[in-house]
Amino acid sequence: MFYIIGGVATLLFLLVIIVFKEKPKHPPSRAQSLSYALASCDASYFSSIVRLFKNLNFVLLIITYGLNAGAFYALSTLLNRMVILHYPGEEVNAGRIGLTIVIAGMLGAVISGIWLDKSKTYKNLCHPNCLIR
Repeated sequence: MFYIIGGVATLLFLLVIIVFKEKPKHPPSRAQSLSYALASCDASYFSSIVRLFKNLNFVLLIITYGLNAGAFYALSTLLNRMVILHYPGEEVNAGRIGLTIVIAGMLGAVISGIWLDKSKTYKNLCHPNCLIR
């Protein structure tokens, strides 16, 4: 069974390599043709990373995501120990607490995304002058 899946995947890979081109002969839109015209050949991966880290909003996003992910990972790693220390024999409830944290985070992300989409308040959050106060 794995040989069949491997064969089909290899066949599809070879077809993609042979059939698909890097870009079409004619651009699909005016914006894409302008993008082709303005594209510089000297753009490298390193220069794009440097340009990305010069963007204040991206740096703030990285910091806030890092704080959020770090707090979650630390809490979820030590949750079992913290619960067992104060409530011996409650491993099942420690798992339920962890599940509740994960589900609340997922729902919070969805709800805040819907809220930002409906209210368009994300535009106010990205203004650089709000950091000067």
